[in-house]
Amino acid sequence: MYRFTCILFCILIVFGPASLWAQANPVQDTLSNRMVLLTQLSQSGSYEQAEVEAEAMRAFMKRHQVPFTPKMVSLLSSIYRANQDDRSATRLLAEAELSARKDPNYVTKATLLKTLVDECRKWDLPDQALTCQQLLAIAQDSIDARDRRNTTASLRTQLDSLSALRRLDASEQSKYLRIEREQAMLIGAGVGLLFLLMFIGYFRSNDRWRKIMEKKELEWDIMRSNLQYEAEMQQNAAVVEATQAVPISQPVPVSVPDPYTLYQGPKPEAIALLIEPNRQVVLYLKSLLSDRFQVETANTFTEGMQLATELLPDLIVCDALLNGKTGIEVARQIKLSERTNHIPVVLLTDKFGNEGKLDALRAGADAWFTRPVIDDEFDASVQRLLDARKIKHDQFNRFIQLYFTENRVSIDEPFLLTTVQMIEQNLANPDFMADDIARKLQLTKTHYVKKLKVLTGKEPIQLIREMRLEKAKVLLEKRAGTPQAISELVGFSSPGTFALAFKEYFGENTLLLAYKS
Repeated sequence: MYRFTCILFCILIVFGPASLWAQANPVQDTLSNRMVLLTQLSQSGSYEQAEVEAEAMRAFMKRHQVPFTPKMVSLLSSIYRANQDDRSATRLLAEAELSARKDPNYVTKATLLKTLVDECRKWDLPDQALTCQQLLAIAQDSIDARDRRNTTASLRTQLDSLSALRRLDASEQSKYLRIEREQAMLIGAGVGLLFLLMFIGYFRSNDRWRKIMEKKELEWDIMRSNLQYEAEMQQNAAVVEATQAVPISQPVPVSVPDPYTLYQGPKPEAIALLIEPNRQVVLYLKSLLSDRFQVETANTFTEGMQLATELLPDLIVCDALLNGKTGIEVARQIKLSERTNHIPVVLLTDKFGNEGKLDALRAGADAWFTRPVIDDEFDASVQRLLDARKIKHDQFNRFIQLYFTENRVSIDEPFLLTTVQMIEQNLANPDFMADDIARKLQLTKTHYVKKLKVLTGKEPIQLIREMRLEKAKVLLEKRAGTPQAISELVGFSSPGTFALAFKEYFGENTLLLAYKS
């Protein structure tokens, strides 16, 4: 009986792990088969069936607690992208991020997080991409720290082995030959110098990593405050909307915010461009501008000029110190270009008083600040620039209202003057469009429309219509002809359309009635 028990115990020891592996192996086989099926469906273009299989595979993984792999995330994301399923993709990325957080292996965690960063950027999820990027940085730091520890341990082991061999050799040599004092001093000096170099290198490494961690902590604090502020604003907006929609006699339901859409509010229409190589300063300025602008960033002179020309932002904030050319040259070229000279430029300089003001004046900047930037003063200056734009809109409206009268006022902007003159010359042409003006100014239609909207607050078709109506009003007051003749003279296709537009714009048709009477 004792012998039988021992044999049974040995069999369990030998074949126990194999049985456990056999239980886990079907799960891996099932996942492999599902991955092959999803790949074949994607290659054949059956994305709807592929999404059904993808949801089934995710449920299977969740049931068996199987972690995500980079290949799975990329394949599932491509399927959701083909079906334009934003919600499923958001849940997928959130589950993959949670799986990465739970992964104790920093190597596989870093690989998965790198894939998540790329997929979040493809799905336009900047907040989740930033979170994954930070987790990736932490994982890579842990991998580097582990490698350094292993290297240090290996060096220490080698050094100990070398010392032991040296002592053994010395003991063996002492039987036959004694080492001279000078040689012993040289050996001791070499070992001491080696330890000294290692000691200095250790402290330098610690200081460098301490600075990196302080910078990371500052970035995390800024990001955390921004996320908290956005969450509070969205919750307050949801409560206000719910209060306005529900009658007073009924209790106001407060909905719990969806964790996948908590930080995805509507983007502002205005665009701000930050030309700044320092990432810490970029994060700080983003926190000041993100509530009013979509913030784009550039690190170099070339990248900043390219984005300024392509995007035509509503505000440019530029550092006076850049790699290569200075920020003063950036601001000067922006102000000299016909395409970008209307954009307000804020210059950041390290000079104080009149020196900083002189840099801003030389560059043609609209405002300047000495680093470090104070948030209240910066917000006030940006708001002043936005208010100045509204004042220019009002001045242009006054200019249009008086343009066809004897009390015409002047305007200093060549771009607007050329636009108004071309519209005046083609008032009788009903087919006249903004494309003709854009071609004369050597601009694309998109750039021309955006620049006109920034300077006047009006679309080209709206400006053409208003100038036609202002001209018609002057002609009606002078009784220069019948309403039908005047409508043709100012480019309207029919008198009825002209009468409706006149009524809508001026709020009355008393001039037409007086003329008919």
